[in-house]
Amino acid sequence: MSALYATALNTFKEMGWHYREVSEHSVIEADFEAHHTKVPLHVQVFGETHIITVVSNSTQQVPATHRLPVCELLMRTNKDLNLGNFELEWENGQVMFRVTNVFPPNRHDSRIIASLVHSAVAEMDRLTPFLGEIIRTPKGELLLLKVADLMLREDLLPPAPEAE
Repeated sequence: MSALYATALNTFKEMGWHYREVSEHSVIEADFEAHHTKVPLHVQVFGETHIITVVSNSTQQVPATHRLPVCELLMRTNKDLNLGNFELEWENGQVMFRVTNVFPPNRHDSRIIASLVHSAVAEMDRLTPFLGEIIRTPKGELLLLKVADLMLREDLLPPAPEAE
């Protein structure tokens, strides 16, 4: 077990997150309940290179007929992201958010790992209602759908966290 993988496991334990270990691949899997949806998460550690990749998956599959407007949504969303990116597996319509960090040797910070997990879950949760709107649009109405206008809908965003 690499030191980075051990730090990732300890991070999940310290945060009290329920997880499943796929130790032969240095992978941690978990499911998070977010505001709009349940978010499946996959964390893979590449110990020798000190890299961790966190991937959240949408629970909604994008039908082939709706992939182009979804790609526009993902590209427009990616343009405004500072960290990570959305991807679409074209063949099966799976939407993912991926964020990666390269750590210096022997300086594996659990706060950074927790932040990557929080970001991956929050970004997928934020995208979910917009993705759902596109998927629910009847095929015959897709040409009328303006993705840029859809993205302006604030009623689809989760509420802002309350200040303490």
